[in-house]
Amino acid sequence: QCSSTCAGGFQRRVVVCQDENGYTANNCDEKSKPMEQRSCESGPCPQWAYGNWGECTKPCGSGTRTRLVVCQR
Repeated sequence: QCSSTCAGGFQRRVVVCQDENGYTANNCDEKSKPMEQRSCESGPCPQWAYGNWGECTKPCGSGTRTRLVVCQR
């Protein structure tokens, strides 16, 4: 499984040398050994996008200001 659901993950697997009976062997050619790790990703990571703050709801006291905030992929 990929270590990340977005940008920059990697996958790992175990590669061992075995004989025809499944026992550990030492006579495999190291040059032909398959890679044990490779990069993977499922596209760009989501990020927050936000707009400018709106006007305050009151000229004094406890007013509020709002802005649009969305999660984008």
